[in-house]
Amino acid sequence: MADFMEALQAASASQDAYVATLPVWVHYWMYWMLAVLGLGSLVFSFFRVEARWMLLSFVVTMIATMALGMAVGWNKLWGVTHLVFWTPVLVYYIRRWPLVAKKSVFGVWFVVATATLAVSLVFDVKDFVEYLLEV
Repeated sequence: MADFMEALQAASASQDAYVATLPVWVHYWMYWMLAVLGLGSLVFSFFRVEARWMLLSFVVTMIATMALGMAVGWNKLWGVTHLVFWTPVLVYYIRRWPLVAKKSVFGVWFVVATATLAVSLVFDVKDFVEYLLEV
């Protein structure tokens, strides 16, 4: 267990170093995702199943991302965990779109969360392709 904790601490420090090299706008984007997808889904998860799925995928993605970072280091492969765990949520949200009242507080969050997921996945596809092409 001590070895795992040391590896986790090293991966976390390595992640912090990688994130520090990213442009400032990426930091703001990450804060935005944390607020909308993380905090927003937590708040609405008490009332709506759609938010519960987002919260679950958000937590699983955080764990998977750290595991990936521990295994291969921090690079443009980071977003592959978003592709794996957030794409199904985006598909689910698109299917739920007609059933959600957009003029409610939840509906506004749902629209913003759906857009945030979609934009994030576009960035993640770009990064994954660049990783594969070694750009």
